Order: sequence, then C-alpha cells, then structure tokens
Amino acid sequence: MVEYLLENPQVFVTLIIGVFTVIITWRFSRSNLKIAKEKLEKELFKEFNERYDSLNDDLSKLGFAENVSQLKEIKAISNDSKTLYNILIDYFNLCAEQHYWYKKKRISSQIWNSWHSGMMHYYNSFSVVRDVWEDETKNDGYKSYYLKKNDELFTKYKSLDEPEIKTTHERTSEKH
Repeated sequence: MVEYLLENPQVFVTLIIGVFTVIITWRFSRSNLKIAKEKLEKELFKEFNERYDSLNDDLSKLGFAENVSQLKEIKAISNDSKTLYNILIDYFNLCAEQHYWYKKKRISSQIWNSWHSGMMHYYNSFSVVRDVWEDETKNDGYKSYYLKKNDELFTKYKSLDEPEIKTTHERTSEKH
C-alpha cells in the first residue's frame, strides 16, 4: 500500500486533503454545536427568568398564608382571577421545567444552582409551600412535574447551610 502511494502521489495528496477536511469539518461541527447549546441555554434562561419575574410579587405574599385554605383565598397581585395557590402551582411548574432542562444538560450547573437556591428559599421559609408540594407530589402526582418516583426537586439538592426540613411523610413517620 505504501509503495502504491509513493508511485501515485495524487492519491496520497487526495488522502491527506480528505483527512484534513474531516478534521476541519469535525471541529466546525463541534463549534456550531457549542454555539447552538449556548443559544438554547440563553433562551431558556431568559424565558424562565421572565416567568419568574411575573410570579415574584405574588410569591412575596406567601408569608401571609398560614395554611393551604388561606393560600386558596388570597388573590394574586399580578392576576386577580388567580389565587396565591394558583401562583404557587405555576411556580412549581416553572421549577420542574428548570429541573427538567438541567437534567437534559441544557442548563449549566452554575445557573441551576442559582435557581435551586432560590427554590429552596421558598421551600424552607414557608411551611405552606412544603405542604402544597407534598400534596401535589403524593401518589403519582410527581409525574406531572417530570419527576421519577424517588426524585426530590426541593430536598435532594438542599444546601448545607440551611436548616434541615423534613418532608410531610418524614414528619408523619416520626410520630408513629
């Protein structure tokens, strides 16, 4: 084979050009894939932050609700046809979508950790949030949030500097 290539330099040159073409194409494709991934991450980041911004004023009212019944009575600031309960469900959906895209590696760990820290703030600060989340995810309810059976959207990634908050199931199990 080497002898053939030496006797036919045009074949050797064609082979070398072909190898370089494959290398350049591979590098170009990899660069385009990286750019496309960054563009998608930026679009998701922007969309999720806009959605969070639309919920933020209402989420700040969570401290006014001591239980789920009150949560269902307090009207939302941003949309008076919704209650704070509806806003919280919208927030859970937003959190689940962020988690979904993080698991799909479309959101970086840095962005996810920032968002998750904010999610844990609400979860750890307001018992009504924990109660609604437990109710929403019991039985097969977790599936509507793109979660698997043992996934814990709010407690699995809990930061070490926050106090330990037990789920409703854990609190009930300890009593028996």
